[in-house]
Amino acid sequence: MADEMTTKPTIETVLERISAFDKKFDERIGTLEKTMNERFDSVDNEIDRVASVAHSTKAEMLTLRADFREMRAQLKEVLPVPQAS
Repeated sequence: MADEMTTKPTIETVLERISAFDKKFDERIGTLEKTMNERFDSVDNEIDRVASVAHSTKAEMLTLRADFREMRAQLKEVLPVPQAS
């Protein structure tokens, strides 16, 4: 009977092990959460950068369109109108 008492963990020992596991698990989840938040922040920053470049590119394209329209109008004023033969 004495051997049985020393080999079987008591309820307190089991609760201590569960508590230790819970603490380790919480630490690992906390570390994982921190890592995931850092990665999401990095992705958000990259998306913001790409959106900014896209916006700048669109603005430049609109400026080019306006410049081409202006150039076309100026060329129409200078170049002779072709005559039908």
